[in-house]
Amino acid sequence: MSSPHLKVVGDMPEPDTGSTFFLIVADHDQEFFCVEGPMTDEKPWTNAARRSRDQFGRRVECGPNGPDRNALAAAFQRTHKFAGVPPGSILRPRQ
Repeated sequence: MSSPHLKVVGDMPEPDTGSTFFLIVADHDQEFFCVEGPMTDEKPWTNAARRSRDQFGRRVECGPNGPDRNALAAAFQRTHKFAGVPPGSILRPRQ
């Protein structure tokens, strides 16, 4: 007799690869963006963006991410034409 196959439902923790990256946080209402990082986990930022949308109706999102802060910022600004602001100006995740 073999055991049944189990299916995991819900959020699975992402493996910690130890590699760092930078993350774009964009405010579509104000047309601002900032680059946060370096970091290894974007979940605190995506959770803060979700809270901001749900509780305050702000159009804030996270992403894309990448390994090079300057290249990421340049590509996002070129595509969206948003103004850059200092890190932490749009969102602050819970500690």
